[in-house]
Amino acid sequence: MDWPLFFFLQVTSWPFLSALFTVEAEQRTYEAEFRGDVVMGCRFKPQPLNTEYLTVTWHRITPASSLEVYRLDSGVENLVSQDPQYRGRVRLLAEELSQGRAKLQVSNLRMNDSGTYQCLVQMGVADYKKITLSIKAPYKTVTKRIQKSSEGDEVQLTCESEGYPTASVIWTDRNIQRISSNTSAVTTPDQLFRVTSKIQVRSSEKNNYTCNFTDGGPSARFDIPDEIPITTVRNDALVIALCTVVVLVVIIVAVLTYRRQKGSRRTGTPSTRNLLVHDPVAATACLQINTLREKEKTVIYTEESVETLGEFLKAHYSRFSLSMEVRHFCQEKLPQRLQNSEGQPVSLQALLPEAGETLLLEGPPGSGKTAVAQILVSSWAEGPTHALLQLSVLHLLFSVDGSNVKGDLFQGIMTQLSLGEKISTEGDLRTVLSGSREVLLLFDGYREGNQDLDESLRRFLREKEGCRVLVTACPGHCPKLKEIVGTRGFLKLQI
Repeated sequence: MDWPLFFFLQVTSWPFLSALFTVEAEQRTYEAEFRGDVVMGCRFKPQPLNTEYLTVTWHRITPASSLEVYRLDSGVENLVSQDPQYRGRVRLLAEELSQGRAKLQVSNLRMNDSGTYQCLVQMGVADYKKITLSIKAPYKTVTKRIQKSSEGDEVQLTCESEGYPTASVIWTDRNIQRISSNTSAVTTPDQLFRVTSKIQVRSSEKNNYTCNFTDGGPSARFDIPDEIPITTVRNDALVIALCTVVVLVVIIVAVLTYRRQKGSRRTGTPSTRNLLVHDPVAATACLQINTLREKEKTVIYTEESVETLGEFLKAHYSRFSLSMEVRHFCQEKLPQRLQNSEGQPVSLQALLPEAGETLLLEGPPGSGKTAVAQILVSSWAEGPTHALLQLSVLHLLFSVDGSNVKGDLFQGIMTQLSLGEKISTEGDLRTVLSGSREVLLLFDGYREGNQDLDESLRRFLREKEGCRVLVTACPGHCPKLKEIVGTRGFLKLQI
């Protein structure tokens, strides 16, 4: 080959080749939902004969700098310079490269992923295009609360929901008349807006009230007074007193009857026991008292009662301090061990489920599952000042050791956390757990095989609404739960 002629042709044809190589955006703008996935793409021509000579770089362009999101360097993935906030969340669809498409998938989207991205393709020559990504978080569910006023017959109705951007709330009554409200918004750790709207109404007036989150958001309806819970507090002293009075009355009646029949045969003398059996009034009274005694109390869980329960749980957890060894594990080892279902590393914050979400964290013995549980409990109990994780969104955290659960799920929680003083019945506990978005159930060391526990846990996962659930287990210990959770809710720890 005539090498001088070859190089001459290369130099003279370079401008022509540069003009032929182009990059085009498949879409100029993309919209996606918070916590969802998006695939952004650009096309380049001509298509590569061999990806070994292909370099693809995705950047996020900010006013201050350029962040490297992903880089394929001469056909080989190179994540050395990747910005930490994208680690474990992005991948290039390699199968599309041979078709002249550089597609980037971003998973578990965050609000700060919104912005301008640049797709740069190099194949001898280079070209690029810019793409805009917009993340939205629709308001989907509304948390309702009814709180009785300490005085008078007024009740406070509260609607709360999270989303982005901020939304206004309109209240109407059954006549579609607007009602003035007190609405506020705070920013959550996920950079969402938690919008809370409240109104005061009279509990004695029959009416219904609806809160509507604007821009196509959700709504919730209150039927007053039908939805106001009736607090029936069990008073053991009163029950004992009533029983004592009834027994005394029965004894007096028995004595009087006995004296009247004093001359009769001994066998004809009725006993107190027989009077209790045959006296319908006394029997009915005792049955009513027994019913009253066995009746469970219905609890109105107000913000104050939830706060009191939270303080009780934090005091319970404070007895178990976090060792320096566990803190070191969280800071040094856990970030390298925690992965999603595809084996990609994820941030520690991924351990906190979204509202209504169930996560399963699997890992072999010694991988750090219990340490993760301890870190979560400590971070919640210590508050944001000393926390290793940001858990300020949680009002309550119920931590359960799965290896020590006897009976069903709720019996185990009540027993391990000594909740009898704060929650009267397992039904009340189920109510607290099921509906709230600010509650986390942390179940460490679960293993299927206890029929009562397995059935109660699966039933709870089906019926719960806002409660967040994180279960830790060894591989193979809970195949049915893993099937329920699916790959999207699966995390793993590698040694």
